[in-house]
Amino acid sequence: MSDRVKVGTSKVTFRVRAFDYPQIELASVEVDVPMYTKTDNKLDNMQQGYVTADVPDGFNEKVKDALQVFADTLQASFNEEGE
Repeated sequence: MSDRVKVGTSKVTFRVRAFDYPQIELASVEVDVPMYTKTDNKLDNMQQGYVTADVPDGFNEKVKDALQVFADTLQASFNEEGE
């Protein structure tokens, strides 16, 4: 049995901006990222409280990979225009 349980999702927004001044936002996208907490978190019977939640294992690597795919695709589209 896993020691983590999914407790919901959190929206993460990625923005693509260009130029220093004036800065132009070219695109943005929101992604629902699953959030997990450890199964040993306990809430007292006080009708309130909090538990810590974490993103999935490997989240940073997934973001880096996705951004690299975006960059490669964008670069390829510029190369095709030049041909």
